[in-house]
Amino acid sequence: MVFVGAKHSTRSDSHTFKLIAEAYAREHFNALIAEGFPYSRGPNAPRTLRWLESQTETDGFVVGGESVPALRGAVQQQARIWGGEPDDSDVRDRTLADGISAIDLLGFYTLRSVPQWIREQRITDGGDPRVTALIESELIRNRSRLGLSEALLPDYAAWADWYKQANGQAFDRNFKLEEVGPLVDGDFSTNKISAAVGRARDAFLLSVIADHLGRGETVLVVFGASHLTILRPALDHMLGKPCYVGASLGPAPTSCFE
Repeated sequence: MVFVGAKHSTRSDSHTFKLIAEAYAREHFNALIAEGFPYSRGPNAPRTLRWLESQTETDGFVVGGESVPALRGAVQQQARIWGGEPDDSDVRDRTLADGISAIDLLGFYTLRSVPQWIREQRITDGGDPRVTALIESELIRNRSRLGLSEALLPDYAAWADWYKQANGQAFDRNFKLEEVGPLVDGDFSTNKISAAVGRARDAFLLSVIADHLGRGETVLVVFGASHLTILRPALDHMLGKPCYVGASLGPAPTSCFE
């Protein structure tokens, strides 16, 4: 197994894109487990492949980020493409059981899209006037995904009030990307909510990895670096110490791929 702990990027010349290319150059995989796509869609889901076909590059900018080279490499190698995400109802049940309220879960689910919108250049920062419509659209989408009442955070004003109560400041151009990081001891309440959501996602991802390795598959995992950091102890316990750890696969011994 190769686990690429990605620093999220939308640049085709980024280190993350290069690292994914190196992985495919060093190994032939028969399974890709990718962040951002639900496992329940099954392998090579038509919806996922349609999304991949829609992705283009303009002056080195790739809206879909590192998922694009990960999926394209899998297609080229005829590897099965699996999402590594649990269903939102599973995340909801796990986080509610972990003590997170429904309003906090919905508020955070919506907030976590802001860094992605900034990477995609859909907004410049939290003070961008375009953010209101994006937040309201995302609230509708997330209430549906999570199976929550339409009365919960019904509009941008309600969401902005939630954010101010949660993080003690107005949502504006001073929003920091770190506010959505999964840090139990972070400075923001949203860090703690993120940590609970992260635990639910990572527990699921670990079970998926174990299942596919148990089938004897050669697996490439492409997820954010924070997921690898959190899962390393469990992966080490399950698989033993990794053959190689590094920012580039070039120096990795050939024996790691035999």
